[in-house]
Amino acid sequence: MTPEGVARLVALWVRLYTHRLPPAVARRRIEELDADLHDHITHERAAGISERRIAGSLAARMLRGLPADVSWRGRMMPLSLTRSALRVAVPTTLVLLVPLVGMQLSAGFDWSVSDFGVAGVLLAGTGLLFEVALRRPGSLVYRTIATVIGAAAIVAGEADDAPGLVGFGCLVLLGTVVLALRPSRRAG
Repeated sequence: MTPEGVARLVALWVRLYTHRLPPAVARRRIEELDADLHDHITHERAAGISERRIAGSLAARMLRGLPADVSWRGRMMPLSLTRSALRVAVPTTLVLLVPLVGMQLSAGFDWSVSDFGVAGVLLAGTGLLFEVALRRPGSLVYRTIATVIGAAAIVAGEADDAPGLVGFGCLVLLGTVVLALRPSRRAG
C-alpha cells in the first residue's frame, strides 16, 4: 500500500470517530490530522525513505494512536451527555428535597414513597423532554408535548387543589415559551 493509501485509511478513521461531533470541532480535527499526514509523508520522502517504509510508519502511527483517538472522542461527547444528565438530576433532586425536609420539620408535609416516585418521574421526565427539545430546536413535536404536560398539570392541580402541581405546570409552560423564543444556534 502507498503512503497516500494509508493516509486515506487514516482520514476515513478520523471521519468515523469525529462523526456527530459539532461540525467545527470535527472539521478542525480532520484538518489537523490531514496536515500532519501530509507533513509526515513530505518529510519522510525528503529524507529518502522508501514508500513502503513510509506507509508502514503511517499505519503504525495510526494503530498506536487509536486509543488516544477514542479517548479524545470520549472527552468531546460525554461532556454534553454528562451536562444534560446533571441539568436534569440536580434540579429534580433539589425540588424533591423540599418536601423531604418539610416532612422532617412540619406535619403539613405528608409524602409517601410513591409520591416521591411520581414527582421524581414527572420532574425528570419533563427535564429530559426539555433536553431533547434543546437538541432539536426546529422540532415542534417536543414543544407541543411539553405544552400538553404543562396544561394537564395545571388542570389536574386546580381540580385537586394542588398549588404545587399548578406551579409545576406554569413552569413547564414558561419553559416551552422560552424554548420557542430561543434563537437557533445553527450555523447558516
